[in-house]
Amino acid sequence: MPEVLIYAIIFVVMKLPRILIPLFLATLLFGSDYRIKTVEILPIESYPANCTVDDITIAAEPYPDDEKCSKAFDVPKLASRGYFPVNIIIRNSSRYYLKIKTRNITLETRLGNRLFSTPAALVVEDVLGNKFGDTLSSATNGNSSDIIASPLSDFTGKELTNRLIDPGTVYSGFLFFFSEKTKRSIFVGSTLHIPNLEEEGTQKAFGPFTIPLDPAVDAPK
Repeated sequence: MPEVLIYAIIFVVMKLPRILIPLFLATLLFGSDYRIKTVEILPIESYPANCTVDDITIAAEPYPDDEKCSKAFDVPKLASRGYFPVNIIIRNSSRYYLKIKTRNITLETRLGNRLFSTPAALVVEDVLGNKFGDTLSSATNGNSSDIIASPLSDFTGKELTNRLIDPGTVYSGFLFFFSEKTKRSIFVGSTLHIPNLEEEGTQKAFGPFTIPLDPAVDAPK
């Protein structure tokens, strides 16, 4: 290994929080077995679960089971381990630059419980943990859109984060909701609550957005 690369790795490790150092080192060792899968973003009208306020439309695509999760993430049995991803797609057709704060987004279950999302880095640490190398999918399907990389970079790269959404653009990303009850999808009868988006500068509010997920869960596959 080139000396400059060794120093670069040492520098990164020194800057990381202690809790993430084992995850980073495992990523270096086993990342070559992991494949990033491209998630296609469709026209926003194609998603059954959506909500429009003024000129902003937000759609949600739940991933209710292991089979669908495997189409986005190269990790087996993600839903069976209690993590249920939701892909959130935002179309800003207004003339404003809008800010989104993901920490305020909640999932209300059919029983009325409000769930906050789990950060992607913690999902990877919890699901893969010390058995990082054993839990990766080594098989490939020959899809040229799959890129060899690490699970940490994949999950965090696809995560919905706080950011500015430009006028006339579409922004998307995943949030991960945890439930210990994995025999039934938490999305059945659930509603996604997204508080106001704010215009940069004036803080003008757009929203809130309330998105029942049943239309997406019941939609033909």
